[in-house]
Amino acid sequence: MAELLESYALKHWMDSHSKEEAFFILQARKVSPKTFLAYGSNRFVGYGERIPRGHVIAACSTEAKAIALRDKFFSIGVETGELVEKEMYRRIEKFAERKRAAAEQKIRRLLPLHFRSEP
Repeated sequence: MAELLESYALKHWMDSHSKEEAFFILQARKVSPKTFLAYGSNRFVGYGERIPRGHVIAACSTEAKAIALRDKFFSIGVETGELVEKEMYRRIEKFAERKRAAAEQKIRRLLPLHFRSEP
């Protein structure tokens, strides 16, 4: 479980899962040694479905506290992902400009007829 949770430290820009999909909030109705019955349902869990207890990340006294915990947890990865992406583009900007200019020069040399300057 720890390894799975650590994987959310960085939300990649191509990851399209919302926080509601990744971490759904349900009330436990009947708890057994290895499973519990879900009270309520969502897109991924049917009403009264047995869910392994190992899938429980946290228990909260209210739904509002569970939502706040989920939002805080998910925002860590989103914030980190945005910072990494911003830094990535900052670092690559000069390199990309040089490579783009070199490619344009190659195209101009390859097809000079289309790039004549007017006298």
